[in-house]
Amino acid sequence: MSVHFEREFVVEHRELFEELIARTHRVALGIFAATFAGYGVALWVWFSGNSWAAIIVATLSYLFFRQFRWLAFGLARMPLRGSAEALPVLKRVEAAMEKGRATEVMAELEAHLRALGPPKA
Repeated sequence: MSVHFEREFVVEHRELFEELIARTHRVALGIFAATFAGYGVALWVWFSGNSWAAIIVATLSYLFFRQFRWLAFGLARMPLRGSAEALPVLKRVEAAMEKGRATEVMAELEAHLRALGPPKA
């Protein structure tokens, strides 16, 4: 696994990273639910007698699902874009996303946050 974030940087911006990871997981859950709803619609369309439309809907749902980590991470970053405090974090995350996959970047951030222990009250 490549290293995109130094421990000191994560410690300095811990709250933002925790917020970003939590928001990413919520968005990913929504995308996951939407994907399987798409599969349900495809099945319903299939039983309604329109097999080509069902195949198209199922294929689009699958392609949407294949991008869900990247898409979830991107959507979770959007509310932070207007914040000056979040700018260094967003720049570092963008640079990490250019070098690696979203799954790798998220795994690294989660590993850093787990190593730091539970947030202080």
